[in-house]
Amino acid sequence: MSTMVGASVSSMRIGAVRAVARRVPGAPRDGARVFVLSTAKRPTGAARLMTGSRSWNRGGTRVRASKDDETAVRDVSKRRRAHPLDDETAPSTASTPADRDVADDEPVNLVEEFKRGMDFGNSMKERFTTARIDDRGLPIADALVCVTASMFVATMVLALGIPRPSWLVPAPWVPRWRSLPFLVPAVSHGTKLAACWIPGALAAKAYESEAYDGSVEEAVSRTVKGGCFAIGILILITQFSLTVQFAAKGMPPPQLGDSYETDLILNGAASELIADSFFEAVALIGWRIVRCKTDIPPDDPSNTRWYD
Repeated sequence: MSTMVGASVSSMRIGAVRAVARRVPGAPRDGARVFVLSTAKRPTGAARLMTGSRSWNRGGTRVRASKDDETAVRDVSKRRRAHPLDDETAPSTASTPADRDVADDEPVNLVEEFKRGMDFGNSMKERFTTARIDDRGLPIADALVCVTASMFVATMVLALGIPRPSWLVPAPWVPRWRSLPFLVPAVSHGTKLAACWIPGALAAKAYESEAYDGSVEEAVSRTVKGGCFAIGILILITQFSLTVQFAAKGMPPPQLGDSYETDLILNGAASELIADSFFEAVALIGWRIVRCKTDIPPDDPSNTRWYD
């Protein structure tokens, strides 16, 4: 009786091992001889006599394949390593060059693409022509913040004795009383930065109520988007001013590597551009966070267009 039970248990374990082996990559193929040596107590008495010379192993369950099957498994593994895109592997989702060529050769509806481009252009134009400004005093406040940041930079430069930027030149027609001659260039430079920021804020929809009465994350996000647009405008203005300065002296537009003096001028302009972007970003982001957390009553919504 014990022998029959042991045989049935062994057959069940062999079937389970074969089922598991089919799921394991590189396992023996169907029909390979698999021997299971399971742990069990050493039989005694009649059971020991009936089992005869069967070997019992006190270790864990082991799966042992014949040498021919092991050789076949090694060959399959080598072939898979040599040909990773073989049929036995999972199909790759990467498109082949032929597929990409077919996709490029597909016909394009030019009329639909033109309509999409026109719709996108009209949507961008509406951000400036029909902009929604829920707080009509916010553009003025932003401009004052830009001018204040420029005056703060000028004050720190003069107080610490740092080399002055190119725009901080004393006005000759202002009375020389303390730092009063530097006030005009500081205000002028801040006005230029404010003129760059306001179009960026319109492009980022930073004057809508969601940009300053919603969450702080939304306020910061729209401020950063508007700042990126403003930095682009400031870069264009800087390039144009440098080209005009060099053209007034009969020189071509400046490029890095033309001369040592040209490199100094371009590096100085780039440094000032980075400094302006940094200080204006800190000032505007801080102001927008304060505005977002401040409870200010909204304006009359009857007039929502900035040019009305």
